[in-house]
Amino acid sequence: MKPQTISEQLLFNTVKLLASDGSSGTGFFYNFDVNGKIYPTIITNKHVVNYNSTETMTFYLHLNNGDNSSTENHQVTYTTNWIFHSTKDLCFCFINPVFEKVRQTTGKDVFYIANDKSIIATRPKLETLSALEELVMVGYPIGLWDSKNNLPIFRRGYTASHPAIDFNENGIGVVDMACFPGSSGSPIYILNENGYSDKNGNTYLGAKRIILIGILYAGPQYNAQGELIVTTIPTKQKVQTATPIMTNLGYYIKANELQEFHEYIKNYV
Repeated sequence: MKPQTISEQLLFNTVKLLASDGSSGTGFFYNFDVNGKIYPTIITNKHVVNYNSTETMTFYLHLNNGDNSSTENHQVTYTTNWIFHSTKDLCFCFINPVFEKVRQTTGKDVFYIANDKSIIATRPKLETLSALEELVMVGYPIGLWDSKNNLPIFRRGYTASHPAIDFNENGIGVVDMACFPGSSGSPIYILNENGYSDKNGNTYLGAKRIILIGILYAGPQYNAQGELIVTTIPTKQKVQTATPIMTNLGYYIKANELQEFHEYIKNYV
């Protein structure tokens, strides 16, 4: 298909990731613009790559038909270097080596649509938001996806903490959304395709808006003792003797934390 709407473009923004131990998670394409040069990357959580900076991952990708559309899929297993965030459960890899391997194997380019800094939830953007905003998360909960067409699953929810205020810890927010194993690394957006209103009562009829507010990484659960604990979103289903009780809440790392990766590329590449 040839994506036209913003939501259709998001179908080609995420990538299903499969680690060497069979666990799965979500990554998404992000282009860093550093001194006028574009560096395509994939962003995900450290725990999705098993905290291993050289983890071998399988990437489920789309192939370009040559007219900015895709009807063909390709999976490739590749050992790449994952650069870790200094404090947050975030990492990225440069994806061009994977693109080149796909090109050598298939003779085709990878079709993808990347995020960039233009949609990042900066402090000025966050200040325009209210405490309760509707959200969209894109990813592969419990490893589910349209395997025939290699397409992700959309989930809707709401902010559970004010997006402009950090929740207990710098750079962290909370969403009211069902967050299952496999959703780790999923991008979370405010998405309006046919108008929206701001907290000051201004209405923008027919306007389009997309803001990347963060990346899912963890969630609070009740354990068998009735204690509330915060744990990273699992990357695979496991048989457990004491199954934790989900709270339908998720913790996300605010998108502005990606700035650290921009500085890394600026200083070391």
